Amino acid sequence: MYPTFRLPSFPTRTTAPTASSRVGCPVAGVAPVLWALFMALALLFSAGAGFAQIPPEQLQVQQKLEGQRAIVDGVEAALGRDGLRSTDLDDLRNRLDPVRTDLTAGIALLEPLLSNFNHRVKEIGPKPAEDAAPEDASITSEREALTARATELDGVLKQAKLLKVRADQLSDRITSRRRALFTDTLLARSYSIFDPSLWVQAAAAVPVELRGVNYLLSDWAAYANARMPFLGQVAVAFAALVIVALIFLARSILARPLHRAELGAAGEPLSRLRACGLSALVAILRMAAAPLAATAVLALLNNFDLLPPRVNEIAQGILLAITIIAIGIGLLDGALAPREPQRRVVPLSDEMAGLIFRYASIGLWILATTVTLGAFHRALVVPVPLSVATSAAMSLCLVLVASRSMRALNALSGDTDEDEGKAADGKIPEGKTSEGKADDGRDARSYTLLNWIKFPFWVLNLAILGALITGYVSFAGFLSSRALIAVVMAGTLYLVVALINALFVDSLATGPRARHAAKTLGIRPASLELLSVLVAGVLKAVAIIGIVIVTVGTFGTSTSDFADLASRVTLGFTIGSSTIALGDILSALLFLVIGIVIARAVQRWFAVAILPKTAFDQGLQNSIATIIGYIGSIAVIAMAMGQLGLNLENIALVAGALSVGIGFGLQSIVSNFVSGLILLAERPIRVGDTISVKGEEGYVRRISVRATEIETFDRAAVLIPNSDLITGMVKNFTHANTTGRVIVAVNVAYDADADEVRDILIGCACDHPQVLRSPPPRVFLMAFGDSYLKFELRCVVANVDYALTVKSDLHFAVLDRLKTAKIGIPYTPWSIYRGGRIGEEPPAGDEDG
Repeated sequence: MYPTFRLPSFPTRTTAPTASSRVGCPVAGVAPVLWALFMALALLFSAGAGFAQIPPEQLQVQQKLEGQRAIVDGVEAALGRDGLRSTDLDDLRNRLDPVRTDLTAGIALLEPLLSNFNHRVKEIGPKPAEDAAPEDASITSEREALTARATELDGVLKQAKLLKVRADQLSDRITSRRRALFTDTLLARSYSIFDPSLWVQAAAAVPVELRGVNYLLSDWAAYANARMPFLGQVAVAFAALVIVALIFLARSILARPLHRAELGAAGEPLSRLRACGLSALVAILRMAAAPLAATAVLALLNNFDLLPPRVNEIAQGILLAITIIAIGIGLLDGALAPREPQRRVVPLSDEMAGLIFRYASIGLWILATTVTLGAFHRALVVPVPLSVATSAAMSLCLVLVASRSMRALNALSGDTDEDEGKAADGKIPEGKTSEGKADDGRDARSYTLLNWIKFPFWVLNLAILGALITGYVSFAGFLSSRALIAVVMAGTLYLVVALINALFVDSLATGPRARHAAKTLGIRPASLELLSVLVAGVLKAVAIIGIVIVTVGTFGTSTSDFADLASRVTLGFTIGSSTIALGDILSALLFLVIGIVIARAVQRWFAVAILPKTAFDQGLQNSIATIIGYIGSIAVIAMAMGQLGLNLENIALVAGALSVGIGFGLQSIVSNFVSGLILLAERPIRVGDTISVKGEEGYVRRISVRATEIETFDRAAVLIPNSDLITGMVKNFTHANTTGRVIVAVNVAYDADADEVRDILIGCACDHPQVLRSPPPRVFLMAFGDSYLKFELRCVVANVDYALTVKSDLHFAVLDRLKTAKIGIPYTPWSIYRGGRIGEEPPAGDEDG
C-alpha cells in the first residue's frame, strides 16, 4: 500500500586514499555516506507525511478509477460493433452497471470532502496583499497545504464525474440499441398466415427438427456417460424425483390448514381480511411449488455437470414455461377461487369465475407450450418459417380461446340477442333479478364490467388478426400474450387492492382493533385512521404501477420499449423549422387525459378520504381540495406541453405579448379567477357559510374558478361571480361563529303587569334548548303605543340556521303563557263593508262579522 523508497547508490572508491587525504580530512570518507542517509530519511519522512495526509476516501476512488476506465473503454468498444443481440446488450449492461454504482458512491464520498477543504480555505481567508502586513508563516503553510489537497481532490473528483458521464451515456446507448432491436424485431414483416409457403416450409422443417432432437438426445447421453456412470445417473434422477415429491408434499401439508380455514365455522361467511389473506396464501403456495421443484432439479443436474450447453438452454426455456403456468394459474386461483367461493374476493358468480379460470388456464398452457417450442427452435437453429408458424399458431389459438370464452360469458350473463331484445322492450332478461343481480346473489358489477370490456376485446382480436394477415406475426404474438397476461394481472390487482383495503382500511382504520392499535401506537384513533388511509393509498398506487409494468414489460421488454414502438410507427409533420411527430401529439394528449384523471382522482381522494378525517372545518377542506386540483391540473398541462417540446418561456413571452389584446376580452374572467383564488386563500367566505349578497340569502355550497354557488332557503341555486364577493358588500352570518340573535316583539295592554310580562318572556326563552344562557336573554320595554306597551325579547341561539324555528317556537310559547296569565294583546278593530261606498250603510243582512 505504501510506496517503497530506496537509498541512493553512490560509486564506490576503487583506489586507496592518498596520505594527504587521510591526514588533512579525517572524515572525508564518512561524510558522503552520512549525507546520503540524512537525505534518504528526509525524503522518506516527507513522502510518508504527505501520503498520510491523503484522505482514505480519495485513495479508495483513485485505486478504482483505472480499472473502471478500462471497463468503460471495453464496453464502448464492444458497443461499436454491429450485429449485437439482446443477450449481448444485457451482458454489456451487467458489466457497466456496477461501475456506474461505484462511481456514484465515490462521487458522493468526495464531494463533501472537497466542500470541507474549500470551507477551511475560505475560513483562513485569501492571501494578504503585497503592501499589507505579513501573516504568520504557519497560516501561509496551512493555506497552501489545504489548497494543494483541495486541488488534487478536485482533480480526482472531476475524473470520476467525467467517467460517470461516459458510463451514463453508454447506458443510454445500450438502452436505445435494445429498444431499437426490440422494435425492429416486433415490427419485422415475415409471412402472412394466408401465405401457403409459410405452412409448407414449416411442415418441411418439422422432420428436420425431430432429427435434431434425436441427435441432441444422443449427444446428451454421450455427454452424461462421459461424466458419470449409468448407476450414478439413475441415482441423480431418483434424487430429482425425491426433491420434486418432497416439495409437492410440503405444499400439500401447508395447504391443509388453509383448506380447513376456508370452510369457516358452522358455515359462517369469512371476513374480508380473512378471505383476502387465505387467497393470497393459496396463490403463493400454488405459484412457488412447481418453479421451485424445477429450479432444484436443474441445479442438481448442473451441479453434476450432466447438461450440455444446448440442453441447458432448452431446460431454461422449459423452466420459464413451468413458471408461466404456475404463476398464472396460482394468481388466477387466488383471485377467482373457482372451487372455494367462500374466499373469493372478486365479485363474480361461481359459473363466471369458473369460465374465466378455465379459459385463462388454457391460454397459459398455449403460451407455455409456445415458449418451450421456442427454446427448442433456438437451440436447434431451425428454419425461420417454423418459428414464424409457431408464433402465428399461438396467436390464432389465443384468439380462438378468447372468442370462445367471450361467447360463453355472454351466454352465461344472458346477454344474447334474444335477451337484448327483451331488455329493449323493458323486460328483465332471464337469469337476473329486478335489481340487475344474478340468481345466485352475486353483485351485478361483474356483468357491467363484461359489457365494458366487450368493445376493447373485439378491437384487440381484430388487431391481432390484422397483424397476422398482413405478416406482422411478432407484433400479433406480442399483443396476444400481453392480453392474456393482462387478464391474469387484473385479477391479481383486484386481490392486492382488496387485501390492502381489508388490512389498512377495514381492520386498522375502522375495525374493532382500531382503538387497540391506536392505544398501542400512542396516537388518536382519528390520526390512525388518517394514517391508514394514506398508507393504503400509497400501497395501492405502487401496486397499480407494478402491475402495469409487469403487464407491459414482461419477458425481455419494458415500458420504454413500448413507448419507443409507438414513436417509431407514427409519422410527423414540419411547421417552419420545427418538426412535430404525431406520436408526440398522441402521447401528449394521452398524458394530458391520464394526468387530468389522476389529478382529479387525487383531489377527490383528498376531499373524500383524507381531509374529512382531519380537524379542519368544511370550508378549509374545500379550499385545500380545490387548490390541490388547480396545482395538479396546471402541472399536468405544463408537462403535456413539455411532451410536445414546447418551451414554457417562449409561451410566456407570447402570452405576455397577447395579454394586452386578450385582457380586454377576458378581463371579467381573469378578475373572477383571481377573486376565486383570494376567496380560497383569505377565506372570508367558506363552504357552508350563510351569507346575504345582492339581495340573495343562502348557504355557500361551492367556490369554483369563476363563480360561487349559493343555495337559497327555497332550495334554488344562485351563481354569484367571485368578483362581486370581493368588491361588493357581503353579509356573512356564520363567518366568526354560528350564533345568531332572535328578536320577538310583543304588544300588551296598559293594564298588564310589566314585571310579569318580562318574567314570562324570559322564562319562554330560558326553557328553549336552542337559546344560549350566555349571553342571557333580555327583555326591553321599547315604546308606549296608543293602546299598548311594546316589549322586545332578545336572545342568542346556538345556530343561526335554526333562528326562524326558534322564533316561531317562542311565539307559540309566549302566546300560550300570556293566555294562561290572562294578559291581553290589544288590536285595532276594523269594520268591513261589502258592496257599498264609504259612508253608506251596509246592505240588509250583511252585518259586520
